[in-house]
Amino acid sequence: MRGFTLRAVPVCVVAFAAGCFFTNSSVTPDNGKSAPTVTHTYWQGVSAALAQRPAGNDLKAMLQTVRAQTDALRGLSPDGVDETLVAAVNDVIRAEDEVLHVADMVGEDLGALRTSKEMAVAFQTANRKAADAKKRVRGLRDALNTRYGGGFAVLGG
Repeated sequence: MRGFTLRAVPVCVVAFAAGCFFTNSSVTPDNGKSAPTVTHTYWQGVSAALAQRPAGNDLKAMLQTVRAQTDALRGLSPDGVDETLVAAVNDVIRAEDEVLHVADMVGEDLGALRTSKEMAVAFQTANRKAADAKKRVRGLRDALNTRYGGGFAVLGG
């Protein structure tokens, strides 16, 4: 029995080593990432835009950040990008434009928003729509990872 075991061990080692060298996963490990596409690049641009933070806590600083985010999103090229992602980003742009429009109507004055209930409600509604639109963009991550083989990090902001 001992002689059989001593002869079988080298055969098993050779078979195991050959299996490791000739399987596809050992030659080129799959790390779950695929080559970046224009959709990946667009996603990174969206992430960078949404990661921008206001310099202060006042209304003017916050609106300045919204303008910067919207301008950055508009500057991204949608050519060849996943249509669902582009449509969701366009919804964010429209919603943030509405926030800026309402803010312009009150002269970006927080006091004016506080004195006019209608304007305050309009501003609050516009902000809620913008937040929901951003949430929908963030919600596309899993579908994009599935569709394009991964590589879509959590959005900034």
